[in-house]
Amino acid sequence: MSAFTLTEFKKIVGLSYESEAADALDAAALDTTFTDLGYDSLTVYEFVTRIQDDYGVTVPDEDLDALDTPGALIAYVDGRITRART
Repeated sequence: MSAFTLTEFKKIVGLSYESEAADALDAAALDTTFTDLGYDSLTVYEFVTRIQDDYGVTVPDEDLDALDTPGALIAYVDGRITRART
């Protein structure tokens, strides 16, 4: 399993939301809250569900509450993938 990066997150956003929203994500958006990016909690939950399905990682609800930016979510998922490889 490969690393989970902004590129992979953009693919998830494009599949779950819309490609224009995915195209707008860049390194500057990593530390912007999902709310400020225009994503409500249901949309973020859809992203996480797709990540769990496509990448085989689990993001418990209690952890998801603290993952309020794309950067935090990407780092969390990448860390879970890295731990699964070792």
